[in-house]
Amino acid sequence: MTTALFWFRKDLRIKNNHAWVKACETHRVLPVFVLEPQIISNAGLHRRNQFFLNLSALAEEIQSIGGRLNVIHGPASDVLPRYVRENNIDCLYFNADTTPFSRQRDEFLSNEISAQTHIFWGGLVHPPETVLTQKGEISKVFTPFYKKWVTIPAPLSLQNVQPVFVSGRENDWEIEQDLIPSSSDVGHRGAKERLERFLKVADDYQESRNIPSVEGTSFLSSDLHFGTIGPREILHRLSPNREGHRQFIRQLAWRDWYAHLLYANQEIPLKAANRSYENIQWRDDSEDLENWEKGRTGYPIVDAGMRQLSATGWMHNRVRMITASFLVKHLLIDWRKGERYFRRTLIDGDVAQNCGNWQWVAGTGFDAAPYFRVFNPVLQSKKFDPSGRYIRRWVPELEGMSNSAIHSPWEYDEATLRKHGVALGETYPFPMVNHAEARDRALATYKKARE
Repeated sequence: MTTALFWFRKDLRIKNNHAWVKACETHRVLPVFVLEPQIISNAGLHRRNQFFLNLSALAEEIQSIGGRLNVIHGPASDVLPRYVRENNIDCLYFNADTTPFSRQRDEFLSNEISAQTHIFWGGLVHPPETVLTQKGEISKVFTPFYKKWVTIPAPLSLQNVQPVFVSGRENDWEIEQDLIPSSSDVGHRGAKERLERFLKVADDYQESRNIPSVEGTSFLSSDLHFGTIGPREILHRLSPNREGHRQFIRQLAWRDWYAHLLYANQEIPLKAANRSYENIQWRDDSEDLENWEKGRTGYPIVDAGMRQLSATGWMHNRVRMITASFLVKHLLIDWRKGERYFRRTLIDGDVAQNCGNWQWVAGTGFDAAPYFRVFNPVLQSKKFDPSGRYIRRWVPELEGMSNSAIHSPWEYDEATLRKHGVALGETYPFPMVNHAEARDRALATYKKARE
């Protein structure tokens, strides 16, 4: 038998991993993960910890079927060509990614490695350049993309096969004791458990996904980012005949669309997709940016979201939109600064998804929210956290305020505030900006950029 090196990347699973199955069908397999220093250094603490836990779970899973995951220090562009030669590798299997870093690295390696390369797209439902308009282009509007996307059959996962393993050189990395998974909530097993929990409440997804104080979302974004579960495995558990399921299927299509757009437009992380907005005169205010990052804006729903992000590496989707809109529209700070902060801090910080969603909120992307759409954080708070339960969880200094007052404490007199243990400017900040004034400033700035 020939020997295949299977290069795990953002697909930290062996079950329902099409590329892995194909490699194991006809080759002896050497499983490898390359620790990329650039990727690890760019990730925040929460994502690094989650990554190593998932990597450890993968190593244990491979060990349980008689193999060993060989983890080596990169960069891959330096070490993989030599590793392929030293281990007499005949072919290389891996799942591709759409990010500029991955594509540049993979293109370089294709010229440096003589072994035959087999590339798959296990991180998406449909690979890039397969959902196209009649002109052979990717639609710049989501709805036409989605209508075409749902008509294309998603390949079913292949049955797992028992691999024949070969050994590589000794690992450069050993599992640290505190990163050995102590429960089943990481890796593919943890992802499957989250999927099963979500399926029990998925019929209510259309409504519950907007309420940050309840567990109405899937909590699978991190799993999709690390590839501990694949989107096709999720898709095949959903029914398009059930409204909640159908709305979640639509989210999987959005995820594909943003990835396809990045594949076709590698400048999306750096430039406005809609070049009409490339000349927006952003405010370069480091103090305002820091107050937003730390959850000190004076708008409780915004502060709650930013503190949840800092403490956990995750933020509810509705609150992501509110906090992002506040930075871009209320503070007029460049969306790229917010996108970089989110990407570093989020456990699920994915380039395509993060950039796509930030450009959507900023109004600078394809099929984005119109530039004149400015979220009113108080109205959003009252609508989606009416009892203030979410705010109280993350902004405990407002815990004693009534359900009606907690959304905008500055609207109440000093006596009322002190009655509830709140002193604006002392225990909780005054609002950074006035909503109406900030909205007018944003509209004028965007209009000027369009002229």
